[in-house]
Amino acid sequence: MSPAAINFFSVLARAPMVRLALPFAMGIAVERSGWFPLWSALTLLVVTSIPVVAILLRRTVFERRWVRGVAVSSWFLVFGICWGALRDPLSRPTHVAVDGAAMEERVLHITAINGISEKVVRADARVVSAMVDGEIRPRTGTIMLTLMRREGAADPVAGDELVVRSVVEPITRVPDPGGFDRRSWAASRGMYHETFAGPEQWAVIGHAWRWTDLFEPTRQRVSNWLAESGLPDRERALVKALVLGLRDELDHDQRDAFVRSGTIHVLAVSGTHVGFIYVMLLFMTKWWGHTARARRIRGVLILLALWGYAGLTGACPSVLRATIMFSLFTIAGMTERQNEALNSLFAAALLLLVWEPHMLVEIGFQLSFLAVLGIILFYKPLFRAWMPHNAIVGHLWSLAALSLAAQAFTTPLSLYLFNAFPTWFLPANLIVVTAAGIAVYGAVALLVLFRIPFLGPFVVLLLTVLLRIVDVVTGFFAGLPMAYPSIRTTLWDSVLLYALVLLVAVGLLWRWRPAWRYSALAVLFILAGWGYRAHQAHECVTFTVYDDRHALQAAMRVGRELMVYAPDTTQGSEWVRMKVDRHARALGLTPRALLGDDAILGSGVRTEAGTLFGGGLWSTSGLDVRFHTSNSEASVIIPSDVLVLHDLRYIEQEDLEELTGSSGYIVLAGGLPWKLRAHVRKWCVQHDIPCHDVTEQGAFQLEGLRS
Repeated sequence: MSPAAINFFSVLARAPMVRLALPFAMGIAVERSGWFPLWSALTLLVVTSIPVVAILLRRTVFERRWVRGVAVSSWFLVFGICWGALRDPLSRPTHVAVDGAAMEERVLHITAINGISEKVVRADARVVSAMVDGEIRPRTGTIMLTLMRREGAADPVAGDELVVRSVVEPITRVPDPGGFDRRSWAASRGMYHETFAGPEQWAVIGHAWRWTDLFEPTRQRVSNWLAESGLPDRERALVKALVLGLRDELDHDQRDAFVRSGTIHVLAVSGTHVGFIYVMLLFMTKWWGHTARARRIRGVLILLALWGYAGLTGACPSVLRATIMFSLFTIAGMTERQNEALNSLFAAALLLLVWEPHMLVEIGFQLSFLAVLGIILFYKPLFRAWMPHNAIVGHLWSLAALSLAAQAFTTPLSLYLFNAFPTWFLPANLIVVTAAGIAVYGAVALLVLFRIPFLGPFVVLLLTVLLRIVDVVTGFFAGLPMAYPSIRTTLWDSVLLYALVLLVAVGLLWRWRPAWRYSALAVLFILAGWGYRAHQAHECVTFTVYDDRHALQAAMRVGRELMVYAPDTTQGSEWVRMKVDRHARALGLTPRALLGDDAILGSGVRTEAGTLFGGGLWSTSGLDVRFHTSNSEASVIIPSDVLVLHDLRYIEQEDLEELTGSSGYIVLAGGLPWKLRAHVRKWCVQHDIPCHDVTEQGAFQLEGLRS
């Protein structure tokens, strides 16, 4: 066995938390799959606890110590199943869902503010109680809360308790293809319901103190100081995003540039920023030495700074995760024993999952954990592969190795989740991460020095130049050819990509020759899967009505072609263009020019991209779609797979009977009056006809095969 392999197993031996956290996480994943009901999981936990306790109490010879390890890991697997089921909010009899969709008064506790716009406040809220049949009853569960703002009234903050009169409904809205899936995002955070309250339907009745309240005055002062600092608006928005995690002032093009250049993690106050503070304090206190006293004092200082920064940023989940991880690293460094970063990472993961099992399916948790895991496993081998003598080149190489190590484990998951890859992430990160780190330190210096003559304006000037460099660099890399190409992968592809990463690592570090043969086999499987899906896509036909409450936009995908229909009134809308771009990116296609009313509703008939359209009909070899408006002739009835009703104020009973009698699905486009939609929905229910209301349900999709 090679020295690298021996070293790897010795690291695992010094990281017992891996053997506890990994099966615990697997147990939570098994519970979420629905394979084990709670009663069977609890029974299994009791049954397995007895032999595990017996094994732990029994004296074990050294050669059979693996039996104890297997028993404990198996118990943590079962415990993960039980803990996930017990913490599942929907399993509780007092969950807010038991009240149905009734208008009730409820007491809600705001746990987080997600955004404040000109008209509304969006927040996460924990349900405390509900007034049911004139009686106050306890309720549980967390919901997504949208409040209409009141003119002249203070906005609610995290920790406020509100009385809200509203209807709590399940989050069921279907997203546009390639769009933000709000339902899945909320479910990953343990929320399955939402509510909306008008300006007169809610009132603040109290405030529950939170430890972050200690930092609220400081947070407000920092925001005010930045407003008075003299920084230009665009650069001030970047500082607030970098230091406080407030991204409300960023322009859309700024956000998009960070996404496309692969540097969006710099704007998300999380592990990167906590790491900046951690590294800065380690560097500043390095001269204290490594005595036991110095380690303890240094550790206490770092812990105070980390948790102070967490409080200053509002202790959002991403910051809390990073703070807990770095706190464990710090505590481990305060001891005299040799500690493994891998052990601290999995200890943090176990602690976080015990605290909130739903974190396992949070994208932020997954990416943060995998990035740190990649750095722990691959950074040192990559960095030692080349040792440049020049200090500047060495610094750049260390950043490159760090970025590559983090990407090694995050790329397969990112491809699966976002269907795209930032091609120029490496050179962009070399510049942006360095500049962002200096900017964070410069922002701290600005807060201290901006009132001092000469020094304050000088720091403002330097910070402005630095942030403009960040802005220009992200925009440059985002605008390069193939900056953010669409790459569609399945879950199976992600598993194969992770296997490929591990096999390449084994081949390089352990010198295990069969790893290269298995790597080639994994690549062949990945390519075969892509080829098969490309063939399937060529045979696929999909009709889509986009999620829009006010107008109709529709698309027809035929093989590798994507045709889009938008009424003339919305053709130039930036919102429509973004919808189409997201859809095309999700499919890996380039959309053709938008079709207008004349093309779809006009009397002429045209053929393009495998579709025939005109006279209110849009047909392919696999699907027929009929559009009915106030100007359509109901007497001309053509059987269709989908009937889309739009631009109507009223429909005659006879017309409805004829139209629905020759259609498979009825789609009510956005912009239709409420009474008309209610009437058609009722009619469809009575006659057992599938009906989709875009205003209420979101996007509509129907797939077929080319004949």
